[in-house]
Amino acid sequence: MKKFQWTRKPDFRNVKNLDYDLYWKQRGFLFNSKLKERENIILNNIGPRSKVLDIGCGNSRLALELKHKNCDIHVADISKVVLNEYNKNGISTHQIDLASLNFADINNEYWDVIILSEVLEHTPNPEEIIDQLRSITDKMIITIPNSAFYKFRFHLMFKGRFFTQWISHPSEHLRFWSHLDFLDWLNALNLEVDHFQASNGFRYYKNTLPNLFGFQMVYFCSTKNQMLNAKAN
Repeated sequence: MKKFQWTRKPDFRNVKNLDYDLYWKQRGFLFNSKLKERENIILNNIGPRSKVLDIGCGNSRLALELKHKNCDIHVADISKVVLNEYNKNGISTHQIDLASLNFADINNEYWDVIILSEVLEHTPNPEEIIDQLRSITDKMIITIPNSAFYKFRFHLMFKGRFFTQWISHPSEHLRFWSHLDFLDWLNALNLEVDHFQASNGFRYYKNTLPNLFGFQMVYFCSTKNQMLNAKAN
């Protein structure tokens, strides 16, 4: 049985400064061969011809599949290496740095959906990021790992080690939420949760007891801009 990757013993010996361009050059950029479970959920919940922005896209092939669905798909990432590969596949790209809140390149347009999949936990300022983005979209699809997942709890209890949600550098993962925490967090930011779904976890209970048995959580949120616009008109 394959060891659960985020409950491994961390190796701090080769930790270096985090440089995403260098990371992708050393790793060698290849699009994932198939969609992850959470990406299939996202794909199935976005209608054809939607105008979509996928922020922090990495090497996901979700944008490629949305293009096949006739969506007007754009991607945004900090790495030029990543963006060049999407450009080769005919997808519009935007270089942004979430930490600096420099969103000038995407703020000039309005998006039907903004995707933030496994992104916010890597940023020091997710509240400010949401505050900036909410004005340019009606819908956000956000995914995070649930830090209260039962394997993480057991590993801390029996192994005495905190879960290791990073690959190359500990600063890859800066924020930690349980499912219940994240619902409260979204509410505090005035985002309305239309529905949520555990993309993976313990098969039989991941959506009935998500805080314990859901691993990666997908949240479909409304910014309430549609409601405000309707009232204004």
